[in-house]
Amino acid sequence: MNNLLDQKKIGILIGALIVIGVGVYFVQSANEKKDQEGKSALFKISKTFEEEMKALPEDQRAPGTTFDVDAKLSKTVSELNGLINAKNASSNVLYEAALRLGTLYMDHGQADKATSALQKTTTFAHSNFQKASAYYVLGVSEERANRMKEAVAAFQEGLAKNVDGLNGEFLLELVRTHLKLNEKDKAKQFAERLNKDLPSSRAAVAAQELVK
Repeated sequence: MNNLLDQKKIGILIGALIVIGVGVYFVQSANEKKDQEGKSALFKISKTFEEEMKALPEDQRAPGTTFDVDAKLSKTVSELNGLINAKNASSNVLYEAALRLGTLYMDHGQADKATSALQKTTTFAHSNFQKASAYYVLGVSEERANRMKEAVAAFQEGLAKNVDGLNGEFLLELVRTHLKLNEKDKAKQFAERLNKDLPSSRAAVAAQELVK
């Protein structure tokens, strides 16, 4: 039950990161024409994704169900890869396309492919917010694949970006992953830091519960 709740919270946060990230980078973009073209392409891909998901049995549509994404969502994957490999696409569009592809693989149990796509987001990311978001989702992907050391490295990279609103999530994930590595002292250190930096926050309370 706790795993399901954690998965739902992670899914909500990832969705928020994508939505906020899109708004920030399209407003700030220096090349409006490229970004507008990219935004149109991403919108079309969203429609393709919706159509392919509707064709799936209802019990396979929710995040957390495992299936071969390349086979069952082949058009969506092809269009996202096409955008990622486009020579004239802006870094903002590349970032968003790679983030969507990585999250899609991660949501449906293909950790290795998710990590490959999400590693690209850390390269394409331009703003500090984008970089932090990329490392967060990459860390979650590594954690789900039971690669805890890699997850810790990703969360630490994201925490180093010092983005308000995300630091608490990074610290909480570091508590969680260090506990899974049986490194209780390190987990307690991050829980104490979280309690000091963000006292009484949801993340701080959750971290204290974990290290009891």
